Amino acid sequence: MRILVTADTHGPRHRLPPWLLEAASAADLVLHAGDVCDLATLETLAVRAPVYAVRGNRDLDLPLAESIVLWVEGVSVGIVHGHLGPGADTPERAWRSFQPQPDVVVFGHSHRRLLERRGAGWLVNPGSATSPKDGRAAALVLTVHDGRIAWQPIGAGGVL
Repeated sequence: MRILVTADTHGPRHRLPPWLLEAASAADLVLHAGDVCDLATLETLAVRAPVYAVRGNRDLDLPLAESIVLWVEGVSVGIVHGHLGPGADTPERAWRSFQPQPDVVVFGHSHRRLLERRGAGWLVNPGSATSPKDGRAAALVLTVHDGRIAWQPIGAGGVL
């Protein structure tokens, strides 16, 4: 299973870049960790692959859940934006959003890519494909096969 992981696209102010749309077309599933900002962005992605998205702090008018937990080929994946809950910073708030802890916690909000091992799990932020704070537009491709997880950061130039 090939999963495109993105967040903080902030449409319609920012258009989805061609490289992200290509990655969505090659994916079996798209996960969006919030700050979608408009339904057209979700519809554009959903034409390419099924989309699961959560509400970010800029998505107050969108009918999205605060968090989602999915099971993909034996791997539990929790999705949250990361702006709410206890914790000193966004990664900690995202990590603490789930009990029991899923195998992977995907979050957004900070616009900064993070791939961090936490015990037996992963804490993951794809960064932002449209308005990165670290200067590199990015997303992630998560591959799940027989319960094994692999990550590939992607951006305008392909694999990062």
